[in-house]
Amino acid sequence: SKLGKTSLASFKSTNIHHLAKLGHHHLCQHVATIEAFPFPVDKDELCWKLVQESALKEPGLEQVLAEVEKEQNTKERLLDYIWGAATQVRGELVAKARLAVPTTYGLQGESLKGNALFDVLKWLIQQGKLIHSGIDTKLMTCDESKPWKNPIFLQLIKMQWWGPKGEGRHLGSDPATNPYLNAPATMLALVATAVCHSFGSYTLHQMVCYY
Repeated sequence: SKLGKTSLASFKSTNIHHLAKLGHHHLCQHVATIEAFPFPVDKDELCWKLVQESALKEPGLEQVLAEVEKEQNTKERLLDYIWGAATQVRGELVAKARLAVPTTYGLQGESLKGNALFDVLKWLIQQGKLIHSGIDTKLMTCDESKPWKNPIFLQLIKMQWWGPKGEGRHLGSDPATNPYLNAPATMLALVATAVCHSFGSYTLHQMVCYY
């Protein structure tokens, strides 16, 4: 959109404000449980579909949605705001990963500086070792019989979706009403991406300190 970043506060109408919150929440759930990285080209269609589904759940919102559809400027701002949910989820995970990655992957210590650190991160990322458990960064070995069992995945999934404010916890134990159960592949993809992003940030920071 050419309208720039849209904030929730920009919606003066109480009903549209509520509709924006519902749509934003729905996309957060969609990104976590169905499609981790929706294509930008699908933005308008996806966001409109999700906000329509959200409107069906509450009386009176369908009429509000019909009014929004007639106002192109408002509709664009609404879709912009909802689309921001995808970036928000990924950003929250990256922030958590930056704190957890150095300890979980054993990247701390004087022996892992400069080229040695670069070699370890290259091994973790390019050879896909980051998903395994039992990682020893000094020997560059891991337990390849347990893919996706590195503790970082359980740790970040619990922090993001199962903490005190996590939606996974609030939706209960019924798989029919809680799509966050059983750690869908989308969650694993989001965490793996956040971890790789954190590796890059950690490397840059260490290289600056080293040199």
